[in-house]
Amino acid sequence: MDSFDDFDDGILDKGVLKPFHTVKDKEKEDILDWAETTVEALEKQAHKRHIRYRKNLSAYKGLSPLTTTTISRTSDRTLLNTTPKFVVNHIYDMTETKVSQMTRLKPNVEVLPTNDEFDDKNAALAVKYLINHLWYINNMDDILQKMQRHTRIFGESYCFITWDKHKGDLHPMYVKARDLGVDLDYTDEEGNPVLDKEGNPIKLSKDEPVLTGDINYEVEVPWRVLLQRKKKLDDVDYCFRVRVKPTEDLKKEYPKLADKIKKSANIKAYDAETLHEKLLEDETIYYEFYHKKSEHCPNGYYLKFTKGLLLERAELPYSHGNLPFERITDIDIPEQLNGQSAYEMIRPIQNMHNNLSTLLAKNIYLTGHAKWVMPRGACKIEALGNDSTIVQYQGPQPPQLLQTAPNPPEAYAFRDKLQDEMGQVYGVHGVSRSSPPPGITAGVALQFLNEQEQERSTSDVAKHNNLVQALARQTIAVAGDYYQPDDGRMLRIVGKDNKYSIRHFDSANLNKDYDIRIQVGSALPESKAGKIQRIVEIMQMKPDLLSNERWVDLLEFGNTDKMVTLITAAVKSAESENEDIMSGKPVSDPQDFEDHFIHWRTHVKAIQNRAFKEECPPVIREIMLEHIAVHEYAMVEKAKQNPAFEAKLAQLPLFPIFPNGFVPRSKEHMTMVVQGQSNRGEQISDIVPGEEIDESGEPYKEQGDKK
Repeated sequence: MDSFDDFDDGILDKGVLKPFHTVKDKEKEDILDWAETTVEALEKQAHKRHIRYRKNLSAYKGLSPLTTTTISRTSDRTLLNTTPKFVVNHIYDMTETKVSQMTRLKPNVEVLPTNDEFDDKNAALAVKYLINHLWYINNMDDILQKMQRHTRIFGESYCFITWDKHKGDLHPMYVKARDLGVDLDYTDEEGNPVLDKEGNPIKLSKDEPVLTGDINYEVEVPWRVLLQRKKKLDDVDYCFRVRVKPTEDLKKEYPKLADKIKKSANIKAYDAETLHEKLLEDETIYYEFYHKKSEHCPNGYYLKFTKGLLLERAELPYSHGNLPFERITDIDIPEQLNGQSAYEMIRPIQNMHNNLSTLLAKNIYLTGHAKWVMPRGACKIEALGNDSTIVQYQGPQPPQLLQTAPNPPEAYAFRDKLQDEMGQVYGVHGVSRSSPPPGITAGVALQFLNEQEQERSTSDVAKHNNLVQALARQTIAVAGDYYQPDDGRMLRIVGKDNKYSIRHFDSANLNKDYDIRIQVGSALPESKAGKIQRIVEIMQMKPDLLSNERWVDLLEFGNTDKMVTLITAAVKSAESENEDIMSGKPVSDPQDFEDHFIHWRTHVKAIQNRAFKEECPPVIREIMLEHIAVHEYAMVEKAKQNPAFEAKLAQLPLFPIFPNGFVPRSKEHMTMVVQGQSNRGEQISDIVPGEEIDESGEPYKEQGDKK
């Protein structure tokens, strides 16, 4: 076993933290004994680290150190002329500034297939919708904000991605049982009954709601996560998660073990609100043990237990085979497993800043008023009629009115220097704290300083992006394990205009391999005012760069109902049609009332991609081309009746795409068109519209074959 500095107190001796695979009998008490012994050893080893967590949390809240001075209740001593601790909490301000810098990087990812198959590309798009949906309903922005804040305070933060059977919508089979008023057997997609852990068929009662379950994200504080002691996280095989739950709730969850579940009596737990430990009341501490898939534990392992009682044991319930959490750290130190907070470096500076501020305030309180210095009984004090401090003494000296000098400017200069040094060490400077250097007012100079500060945060940005990618990977893996085709899941996909689009999701898409990459943002400024200003400047310099509807969409004026114009509505409609056609979903033919110009531009833009020519299946490619050809036919017919429309049409680049009409070439598409006409009850005059046939009823293979 590796040696660690924290073990110098002799708490952990050799043989205590033996590997999990050395437990011979995992069916009896041996596994529980190993788990309890290991937890106790890890908790003792983490004692010093947990004290640092508490000190850092106190510093973030701007409170005094944890040590306090007590005075006996029997003492007659009173504290006179005491000045309270004066705290200017720059640590809090710099922490929130750093959190804001990181969380303005929105959690946008691209899901890419690992091959060039067209179906896999459409599946990747569906998985992208799934991630957007889950991260929207779970408020991923808030989760990342909490993780960044925990990271700055404690040095590391954990987010557990687990399956929660108590989340999600009502199961369709339960809804069916409820509507029919009978109990039904729970069956899979093939109609076979689903069995519980004891091998009995699962019944769906009409009186007990059953949910489909869903993915759960939980940000955990580091003192509740105990890692196997290794030198880096990649080598860690197992971890313990400390949980606290009301005892009655735990009994309800495990009714067969209710008599054995006891309250955690005489056990204290740390309370972050009071920054002190308190006794647990009507609660039970339990532990969750996760062992990832490894050479000596090929299926992984999961345990859930309390002191002296094993609640649950099974193989690792996630196919990805890793520990079910993602971690982000503040400072990584070589050969040290846990991350370290930058508070360790700036907390002494903050304490000195507080002490100096307290001394300055005390000196102001002491010297702020003029003082009468006089012999005792030299005058009637009540007759002075002011709040000046009076100092009385014995002696023949005449009364004097003394005014002491204020604090020297060097003290304030040193105090400001401490503040600057805190920002320098922490990587947060005056620009991001709305305090630029003196004399700098030019926007270009301020932008330069801001870019320099962002360069300083490159490593933090890389950690943030890696965290987002890892969260997306585990989300896909867990969803692939538990999403079932019979769940009837409908995803609420949030578009740019915050309107819901309901689409059926095929859970089979989750069983494919994908590459997760961070979605690159645009070159536009991130602030709303800066973005609008930059777009307006581009519009003035190059008004013909984009069409009016694209400018309106880029400005995001369509995000409010009153700004949903004909232009933005047509753009959204055409983009939705492109998406459905490319994924093989049916799309209605163009109608006379549609804005053909906008639809035509949007569709033509989609076919300019090289993948459309080389990788798109012929059937889908020809459906798209035929859709564009119908738009062109409608545009030509309308131009014959409207001169203004004809003049506008003459200025449209690339029009027409099909001067002689569109002629499909694949037999699959011919069959599709004929079948579609037959289903609609239309009279089939041609095999394919726009294609001629010879005397035998067969289409001409080439235009030159006509007789």
